[in-house]
Amino acid sequence: MILVAHPVGNQNVRALLRALNQRQLLHSFHTSLALHKDSFLCRLPVVGKECLRRTFDQVDGALLHSYPRYDVPRVLCDKLKWYRLTQRNTGIFCPENVYHHIDQASANFLYRAPRKPSQVYGYDGKCLGLFNAARDIGGITLNYEAAFGSIAYACSMLDHEREANPAWRASIPNISDSTLRKQTAELEWADRIIVASTFAKRTLGEYGIAPDKVAITPYGAPAPMVRHQVNTRPGARLKVIYVGALTQQKGISYFFDALNLAASSVALDVTVIGGDYANGRNQALNSELKKYQWFSSASHDEVIRHLLEADVLVLPSLAEAFGLVVGEALSTGTAVIVSQNCGAADLVVEGFNGYVVPIRSAEAIASRLVELAEDPEKLNALKHNAVLSAGGTTWESYAREVMDAILCQP
Repeated sequence: MILVAHPVGNQNVRALLRALNQRQLLHSFHTSLALHKDSFLCRLPVVGKECLRRTFDQVDGALLHSYPRYDVPRVLCDKLKWYRLTQRNTGIFCPENVYHHIDQASANFLYRAPRKPSQVYGYDGKCLGLFNAARDIGGITLNYEAAFGSIAYACSMLDHEREANPAWRASIPNISDSTLRKQTAELEWADRIIVASTFAKRTLGEYGIAPDKVAITPYGAPAPMVRHQVNTRPGARLKVIYVGALTQQKGISYFFDALNLAASSVALDVTVIGGDYANGRNQALNSELKKYQWFSSASHDEVIRHLLEADVLVLPSLAEAFGLVVGEALSTGTAVIVSQNCGAADLVVEGFNGYVVPIRSAEAIASRLVELAEDPEKLNALKHNAVLSAGGTTWESYAREVMDAILCQP
């Protein structure tokens, strides 16, 4: 039996929970707020939509354990724009306090549980307390999903950005020393490590993690979808889309630099979807966002709709273990331009469904945008091939590969 702990329950977590529950291998799931869709909380005004995102109908109710003390106030403070209370590392309801609270609560549960699991499954920077409890008890296998790859590697990239891009410092995530120390200890203690890409495995290797300890299990993507209009007409504006948090870790300044370079040669129609990490404190970002269509948030269905309307997704990440939106873009017939430090580059066949460009190269991105805008035939081929290349990995295949790795099946 396997105990799983995660603060929210992202798609990868849900896929694993579904597989474990179906095989009757789930000991318990520990998170901030876990509901079923028939809960009255899901029908409340204002918070009902957020509660629906925290439903886990794929898991038996008796196996769900919620610890909402910090996360529910965090969500409310964000909705009220009381950002000082949720600021990373310092606010009382910051994400780090949410993670720590759930980690300690799941560890205490493990100590008290009369029936111990044979394995625990935790996530990077969020399970040190749980792992410590499992080590104290003994005889429990420690599984660890490094969903962010090497945090130490990301820190090194961001330190460079603080010096090279001072105007964008407000959009550089502040990763605390305690978060880095936590992941270092978690990685050392883990018996098995799961990552989603060759990039993530490589960055862990650069910081001393043995390759044979790490299994690559690519994240899933939706089934290929049919567009109402696939072909781009000659002379049409190139429809460019960015989806993701507006942070320098995702290379956001290089995205806008590339747009400015390309716009001097071709006509672009740009959509940006993602929350502003700087909460308005980055004047350079504010100036760029005024030029384009920007949605600070969007439901998953809305993101898919925008992808279906786009020609090309750009994701110039400096350090990203995967990038789920890349698989979604391919499924919707959208060509992709990603950096070599985006884990989802594993999905890109160069010149077939998209392009992989060097990090920090606005020029390389702009060159590809101009090329596609000036060659509709090439663009249409990439979009057609994107659909053909999609669907190779599903959430079911992801969960199956994780299960094989943690159950030691070939």
